[in-house]
Amino acid sequence: MKICKIKYIAIAAAVSSVPLALQAQDNSSDGWNHFGVDTHLGFNIHANFKNQGINPANFPAPPSAGGAVNRPYSDGFVNVDSTGNDGGLTENWGYQNASQISGNNLLLHANVIDGGSSTANNDPSTGFEVSYMRDISHATWGSWGIKFAFGYSTIDFKNNQPQTTAVNQVTDSYALGNIIVPQAPFAGSFSGPNAAIGSTPSRTSIPLPGGALITGNRELDATIYDFRVGPSADINLTDRLSLELGAGLALGVIDSSFSFNETTSSSLGTVSAAGKTHDYGFQAGAYGEASVAYRVWRSARLLAGLEFQYLGDFQQSTQGRTAQLDLGQTLFLKCGFEWRF
Repeated sequence: MKICKIKYIAIAAAVSSVPLALQAQDNSSDGWNHFGVDTHLGFNIHANFKNQGINPANFPAPPSAGGAVNRPYSDGFVNVDSTGNDGGLTENWGYQNASQISGNNLLLHANVIDGGSSTANNDPSTGFEVSYMRDISHATWGSWGIKFAFGYSTIDFKNNQPQTTAVNQVTDSYALGNIIVPQAPFAGSFSGPNAAIGSTPSRTSIPLPGGALITGNRELDATIYDFRVGPSADINLTDRLSLELGAGLALGVIDSSFSFNETTSSSLGTVSAAGKTHDYGFQAGAYGEASVAYRVWRSARLLAGLEFQYLGDFQQSTQGRTAQLDLGQTLFLKCGFEWRF
């Protein structure tokens, strides 16, 4: 009798364990590894073009650049001498008119175009992403682990809007000290010898009437390779629907080309300039993402979501012009596929 009871208990235990085994098998089908592929559209990426229309060859550097730089003017120059402007003094200077001597200072002048600026966007940018996630823990609410992702995006910015900007007459004042000023016109040399004057000016600036008109085009072509790593959680909403949340470190490699072709017209005349440069950069930042996943098969899910990424600003320059790629508030709309194994 006891043997019969034990037999029935064993059969009942075996039968009752079948659903549990099947459930465990179904749960194990989710796997601890996730491989994903998605396409994404990028928004809120801008290009800022600066210093349009300037002529660096005739632009005296600002006082903040220090005393060891060459500064050309329309009526003279103050350059670096053989000592490297040791002690904040230079013997390599010159001027044209006696009226440029004011008290114990030498006044030098230049007409400077206040470089224009403009902004361009090209929403949306296109790209794709591949990702791998390794679960660390499974629970009744879902799972969490570490996610690695690689993304690729291409961006092309073009700007050909005319710009108006100011033209300023700059007056730089240089201290003469106690020297006997050579009679005008005078031009010193790199090796001297000559009386030395202060090599760092003080500056005043007044606008000239009419301003300047800048026409032409500017273009920035960039490819962004971004790498992301951080914790990610998969929260069960229903048997088939789940919410994925993640955040972490973002690293970006920028491959960018910047070109411009401009004509600047003002009361000073018409000047044309063109240039092109290619550069690479490395940016570090952070990201956060949220996606909804729908299981269409035991190991396959469709995902759609939103990612915010911060990679800061990347800049490159040529001939005094600067192109700035603003990656500080990038939003990606993502749609893709995930396989769990």
